[in-house]
Amino acid sequence: MKAAIYYGKNDIRVEERPIPTVGPNDVLIRNLRGGICGTDINIVKEGSNLGISFGSEFGHEFFGEIVEVGANVSDDIKVGMRVGVNPITAKRAGRRKSLECGGFSQYVLIEDAALNYNLYVMDDHVTAEEAVLMEPMSVGFHGAFRTHPRPGEKIAVLGAGPIGLSAAASLIGEG
Repeated sequence: MKAAIYYGKNDIRVEERPIPTVGPNDVLIRNLRGGICGTDINIVKEGSNLGISFGSEFGHEFFGEIVEVGANVSDDIKVGMRVGVNPITAKRAGRRKSLECGGFSQYVLIEDAALNYNLYVMDDHVTAEEAVLMEPMSVGFHGAFRTHPRPGEKIAVLGAGPIGLSAAASLIGEG
């Protein structure tokens, strides 16, 4: 499979890597769309290995189709399902490796696969372009409601990127 690999400052290479092996609790996703996060861009421009290790697959905003299911995975997860992914719970390493999920790879292994934990089913009417926005929209929503806003309260959202716009839309929708 082809995978984007991070090697440091302004150094990303597309390489051939083996398709991940599915363990008994895992699923394999064929990546249909990947989003580029501002964090990815900043790490690549800076050349830091804080967040993405040198020599690693990376990308954490992605949407795909399940192509293989491990033997112990719940029967409610099936080949052919279209899913968004929570990068924080996609790997056993958790939050500290969430930027290294492999969202810029053709295939992505999701460990300890479970619906509404690290996999979120997308209806067929949701386009891949819309579905890939699940992760940044979730971040915006989470940020907007983390402070427990009350109806009628005035709130300023700083920043008009995807996260800020998602936060603002979430607040407007609740208002």
